[in-house]
Order: sequence, then structure tokens, then C-alpha cells
Amino acid sequence: MEGSPEINRQEPMPDAFSIRPLRPSDASAYRDLRLEALQSNPEAFGSSYEEEAPLPLETIEARIPTSNPNAIFGAFAGDVLVGMAGFAVYDRLKARHKGVMWGVYVKPEWRKQRVGKALVRRVIDHASRHVIMLEAAVGLANESARRTYHGLGFRPYGIERKAIRIGDVFHDEELLSMDLPQPTGA
Repeated sequence: MEGSPEINRQEPMPDAFSIRPLRPSDASAYRDLRLEALQSNPEAFGSSYEEEAPLPLETIEARIPTSNPNAIFGAFAGDVLVGMAGFAVYDRLKARHKGVMWGVYVKPEWRKQRVGKALVRRVIDHASRHVIMLEAAVGLANESARRTYHGLGFRPYGIERKAIRIGDVFHDEELLSMDLPQPTGA
């Protein structure tokens, strides 16, 4: 497809971590990492710590997809969840050819070690089997994440002004999309 990035499924992954889809049994670790993300980088998420902290573990378990195409991928250092990235196909009939990457976060001590890049690549690879367009949004001030997304083939198509409000402070988001090859059997 013209203008589509070439998806490299063969790039070696650093031995320090592995990536796999989360399972309901990962709910406690996922909740802990998500709450850390919401507290440390509230401008990067539409949800808030105050909304999610009181949720029972059963609710978190139910949010972890157990079948394709939706997934939450976790980066693990041994048994420790150090990063996450979600993927969902849009529900509406006329939009099911598109998916969205959401909830990308890496623990600060694991940043600059290609964990985030590997998670985003995993989402792109997974999405390419299910949709022809992948969308994402990233904080306009988050230069590191924007560089990663742009470097992997996402292209900006707009700015959502005042996308996130925290108290009296507004944060803009860059809206991104990526054309993917037609999935086989689609």
C-alpha cells in the first residue's frame, strides 16, 4: 500500500524484557501500573486516578480483553509488569476498519531502553492483522513519545486543543494515524 510503513516483525527484542497480551490473572499488576501512570502522567490519559483507584479488581479483570482483536500488551521484566499499551477496534459498523492504540505507559526506570518502542511496534503488528488504519493521540508536549510514534510511521492529522483538563490547566493532543496493509481474509 502506497505510503504505508513497512512492518518489521523480525526486529530482535532486547533480552531484558518480553511482551505478551495481558490476561485476567494480570489484573492486579495492571491496575497498579495504570494507577501509577494516572498519578505520574495525568496529562497523558483521559481517565483520572480519582476515577479508577476505587474500582474493584473484578472490574479491572473484566476490562482485560480475552479474545482478538482487542488487546492490552504488557512489557515484563521477568514477572514484573514495566509497561503497557492497549489496542481496540472501533465498535461502530462503519468504523470497524480502524483501531486505536491507547494507554501507552512505561515505568520511568525502563524508559530509554526501547520498551515503549517495542510496545508500540507490538500494537502495530497486532493491528495490522485486524484493521487498515491505526489511530493514536499523544500529548503535544510529550516530545519523546511523539518522536517514537512518528519514527514508527504514525502521521499527524490534527491537533485537539484542550483535549485534557487537569484543574484549570488544559493540555493539547496531537492526533495521529497510520495506514496499514489490508489484513488477510478481510
